[in-house]
Amino acid sequence: MEKLVNVLIIDDDPGVLFLHELIITETKLNSNPGTFINAEEALNQILPLDTHNTRMLIFLDINMPKISGWDFLEILIKSIQYAEIKVIMVTSSLSKSDREKSKEYKIVMDYWEKPMDESQIFNLIDELGSWLK
Repeated sequence: MEKLVNVLIIDDDPGVLFLHELIITETKLNSNPGTFINAEEALNQILPLDTHNTRMLIFLDINMPKISGWDFLEILIKSIQYAEIKVIMVTSSLSKSDREKSKEYKIVMDYWEKPMDESQIFNLIDELGSWLK
């Protein structure tokens, strides 16, 4: 059975969320990414998708109210058993400690400063290749 790839964007800024969704669809990374204004909403959608047939590519903000990007990662890692997950931190944080902390998570593959741009997505498509298909 073919694995499904879900592309998800989690950011508490509606303008950034819209821009990132537009970039992801325009670059043809995904025609219908899931967008979430907070991490709790995203977890409610993600956790039931935990199957052997699911792949998730998540673009995650760090600084969000209630559940931060870091808290989201901890919950996700403890809760997901089967799905293949890759996370890209997309944040306004210029903190070196945040960048270093992101390297502690095996599922985090990169750390981008907001806003993402088309060249980053095209490079990502090249890097992930067949994993996306």
